Amino acid sequence: MGCELDQKDACLIGSLPVSDVVAFALQAGAGVVITGMRISHLWLIAFYVAIIGWLMVSYIALILGWAHTLSRLLLGFAVALFFAFVPYFGPMMAVAHLANANCRPDDGGTRPCTMFGSYVGNSAYSPANDAVSLGWLALYGVPLSLGMFVGYAIVVIVIRVISTKRAATSAQ
Repeated sequence: MGCELDQKDACLIGSLPVSDVVAFALQAGAGVVITGMRISHLWLIAFYVAIIGWLMVSYIALILGWAHTLSRLLLGFAVALFFAFVPYFGPMMAVAHLANANCRPDDGGTRPCTMFGSYVGNSAYSPANDAVSLGWLALYGVPLSLGMFVGYAIVVIVIRVISTKRAATSAQ
C-alpha cells in the first residue's frame, strides 16, 4: 500500500521487496526460456513443442466440445491467435506498463531496471529485458500457430464431410 513505481526507497510486502516479486514472476516466465536458450537451442525447441502441445490439446477440446463446424473453426482461429501472440508478447505487455525513467527494458539487456525502489533482478541483469527478448521468438511462433490452425481447419472440414456422408448413407 502506498508504493510508487519510481519511489526511491524499497517497497516491501512484509519483508519481501516488491521488485523481487516482479523479478521472480518475470524470471519464471520469460527468463527461464531466454536463459535456457542461451545455454542450448534445445530449450527453444522445447518451448515451441510446449506451445504446439497446448494448441493441440485446445484443438482436441474444441473438436470434442463443439458440434458445429463454424463454431469449431471460429474458436480454433481464436485459439490460434492466442497462441500466436500471447506466449511471446504477453510478458512484454505485462512489463510495458511498469516501465519508467529508471526501467526501460530492451531486448539487448543493456539497461538495469529499478522498480518500486530496488533493482528487478540485479544491477547487471534484468528479467524485464528477457520479457522483451521473448518477443523475437514470435518470428517462428506466429507462422507455426497459424500453420497449425490450417491443419486443424482441414481436420474439422474432413470430419464434417465424413459425418455428412455417414448421415446420408444411414438415411437411405
